[in-house]
Amino acid sequence: MKKISVIGLGKLGSCMAAAYASKGFEVVGVDLNQAYVDAINDKRPPVTEPQLAEYIEKSAKNLRATTNTQEAVLESDATFIIVPTPTDGTGGFTTVFVEKACEEIGKALAKKESYHLVVLTSTVLPGSSEEKIIPALEKYSGKKCGKDFGYCYSPEFIAIGSVIKNLLNPDFFLIGEYDERSGNALSKFYEKVCDNNAPMERMNIPSAELAKISLNTFITNKITFANMIAEVAEQIPGADASKILETI
Repeated sequence: MKKISVIGLGKLGSCMAAAYASKGFEVVGVDLNQAYVDAINDKRPPVTEPQLAEYIEKSAKNLRATTNTQEAVLESDATFIIVPTPTDGTGGFTTVFVEKACEEIGKALAKKESYHLVVLTSTVLPGSSEEKIIPALEKYSGKKCGKDFGYCYSPEFIAIGSVIKNLLNPDFFLIGEYDERSGNALSKFYEKVCDNNAPMERMNIPSAELAKISLNTFITNKITFANMIAEVAEQIPGADASKILETI
């Protein structure tokens, strides 16, 4: 994997494209927003995020953008999908934008003879990959996952304001792999872009999808618990919430 395409150039995708390009990979970013595409091609950050301008400038020779998804897929060895998955009326995550991207990716895969890895990084509900996303890729490509192309679900664990730092120095990588070949390809790629030798947790796709949702929920619970302790400590003279939480 030497050439990478990134679908979605928002706060996460643009940073991902710039960070990977800084590691020597040829990266083509894709977005339907022409202004985002023009910004990347003009060596300007399409969104505001620390270090993004610096990384776009220093990786300019390896980075470009287009509105044509098929063109980007045909020119790359792997595609990372980082499009929005907003909540719907039921409170779940909708995959409508992911499926639309997969339609174009699938059409490009139909024209390729070489192996191609597709990686979804957007947050989705458990079961989404096997019930909606992989079937969409297979439908529009006329090919079979595992045999003709690879697939992994690998969400990022990052915070706005430190996206590039978190991408290159993650706590760990979560890889939900369709098969061993897909997982091996992605893990080798991560080894090349990671600065801190982060551990990798490899598992099947449903487990990875549930792990992402579970970790998000666990962090929310920790924040809620810490806030509760702070409120209780305020009612007790001399109680130090910071010291209590540090102890816990």
